[in-house]
Amino acid sequence: MFCVALMPHTEKPEALALARELIDRFAREGVDVWLEREAARVLDRADLAGETEGLAQCQIALVLGGDGALLKAARLAAPFKVPILGVNFGHLGFLTATEPSGLDEALERIFSGNFEVEERLMLEATMMRHGKERGRLLGLNDAVVTRGPFARVVEFEVYINDALAGRFLADGVIVSTPTGSTGYSLSAGGPIVNPRVEALIVTPICPHTIGARGFVTCPDESVRIRVLGQKGEAMLTVDGQVGEPLEAMDEVVVRRAQRSALLVGLGERNFYTLLHNRLRQGNG
Repeated sequence: MFCVALMPHTEKPEALALARELIDRFAREGVDVWLEREAARVLDRADLAGETEGLAQCQIALVLGGDGALLKAARLAAPFKVPILGVNFGHLGFLTATEPSGLDEALERIFSGNFEVEERLMLEATMMRHGKERGRLLGLNDAVVTRGPFARVVEFEVYINDALAGRFLADGVIVSTPTGSTGYSLSAGGPIVNPRVEALIVTPICPHTIGARGFVTCPDESVRIRVLGQKGEAMLTVDGQVGEPLEAMDEVVVRRAQRSALLVGLGERNFYTLLHNRLRQGNG
């Protein structure tokens, strides 16, 4: 039995409308559907709600939304090795594979096995306090350590493995994957890296230290960020969606995650074409 994990953006009416159509269609075609609990509640389909572990039974995760919805889905699906097909309901859709108008053809290819799966490096951010682990967060785009709500810069130390790579005052530090290099990292002056490249990109945010520069590390090196500011001044966020407050002398260790995100490719979207369109939009 084929199973689809259906993941609509729950605040986009058009995505929810399509999700309802797909649920009816899949029922007619004998395809099982898994919904996470929030989507099941919004769609009034508690009978399809499942625990996260239920993703292991699905052959594909169908995300109806923009890049933000796909980032959330990646964190859920990666541990279970479920490929993700993104249907763009966002602005540009760097990570999505097709527009709603192309979904029928995309589903035909999915059910016939006529598609490619691209592995995207993910990162894991581990929070440390007094040498003890406080938790781990998984991300596809980036892990960001930033100052708190007050307009004060924070002093950071950045280590690559055990070597001190920089000590500086800044608004924060971004560690991004190549997938995330076109997001916050790019806005902070980081390089654009093809998502097929395996690396971690370290970018200071508005550094007050002239010599502070971004750099690209090998994928198997760890990036350790130590907060040297006062309590309550900093915070860790991953993919801009989940996070934890940090205290002085806390450390965040960012490594390549054990699992990769698996994104379905249909050969319709070219990274450089999407990039050109996005940069052109930014110019007005």
